[in-house]
Amino acid sequence: MPAENSVEVHRLCKSVGQGEHELNILTGVELIVKPAESIALIGESGSGKSTLLAILAGLDDGTEGEVWLLGKPLHQMDEEARAALRAASVGFVFQSFMLVPTLTALENVQLPALLRGENSAQSLSHARGLLTELGLEKRLHHLPAQLSGGEQQRVALARAFIGNPAVLFADEPTGNLDRKTGDRIAEQLFTLNRESGATLLLVTHDLQLAARCDRRLRLQDGKLQEEL
Repeated sequence: MPAENSVEVHRLCKSVGQGEHELNILTGVELIVKPAESIALIGESGSGKSTLLAILAGLDDGTEGEVWLLGKPLHQMDEEARAALRAASVGFVFQSFMLVPTLTALENVQLPALLRGENSAQSLSHARGLLTELGLEKRLHHLPAQLSGGEQQRVALARAFIGNPAVLFADEPTGNLDRKTGDRIAEQLFTLNRESGATLLLVTHDLQLAARCDRRLRLQDGKLQEEL
């Protein structure tokens, strides 16, 4: 794979089940994503968008094909190697926030840095700075249950960016939020992403959100088609 591509996919297929019960989710997907590009993956519910995103991030396997992430062949790597690559270079934002309920907002954001072995004082300062940038300086020591949905998603954004990721995967990041809150989260997502220079792959049903990306790719009948 050319090293200059953030993501490269060739002949990717994904099937589940066997025999007459086999379901083809992805059939011959081809994709090239350049550094700092923002890509929206759109399509009907059940079309396989989240499955594709999980495979691109090395969280799931394709049935056939090649998947390269930051020049590394995910299709040839074991889970330990993939996890190390994700920890070093990848950020995630999920629809359901995925915060640790027993940790404060500050501790949730700091956690990935601590797991990478970063100096705690440095990671604490970085986490505090990100949360302050997102307007949560007065909520640093609140648990997730004490935060609104929008506040929880802002904590999740800060956590995704604390590692200065080369690639950010976002799966319906505004899906559980009302329109006003979702618009604010989207603005903050794109601002942080622009400042970091990360590549963004975004799954969304929100066509307004998709329109903010450099390219929109529709997943239909197991294949990706570019929307003009």
